[in-house]
Amino acid sequence: MAGYPTPPTRDDTSVVGARIGAQIVDQIITAIMFAIMFFGIVGLGGAMGGNAGAVISAIIFLIGSAAIIFYWFLLEGFWDGYTIGKKLFGIKVVEEDGSPCSLSSSVVRNLLYIIDSLFYFLIGFIAMSATDKRQRIGDRLGNTVVVHETPRNNDRPEDASADRTTAP
Repeated sequence: MAGYPTPPTRDDTSVVGARIGAQIVDQIITAIMFAIMFFGIVGLGGAMGGNAGAVISAIIFLIGSAAIIFYWFLLEGFWDGYTIGKKLFGIKVVEEDGSPCSLSSSVVRNLLYIIDSLFYFLIGFIAMSATDKRQRIGDRLGNTVVVHETPRNNDRPEDASADRTTAP
């Protein structure tokens, strides 16, 4: 996993619009997952009827619910801080020091998503505007930030060893 080449700065976390777009994409994906689960329950459970239908419905519900919940945890924790929406919008989650987002950090930040999403994400927006690195409550407690895929600050010193040329 790559993480981020340097500790993220405020410029690197200027991704509020991309976060909104990524959130919309991820919500659409989880809604599709939910629809598949729902129609699986209705279709298979209804077709089988009786106790067998109820058991099949319960199994589909449990598997589908787990897939929807773990979509956020597992993708961010194992796919270098990306979800599908974040990847499409060129942003990712990293630890505050720039290291890759761990599974435990992903779990913490996403469990607190419930609080951040209250009042149509007003709580999350207030938290992001109150912090230097635009962190919502889940990010602050999970020690994570959402950044551009590549650093945006051009004032950083470059790695001098990478650009050295040998003398003739």
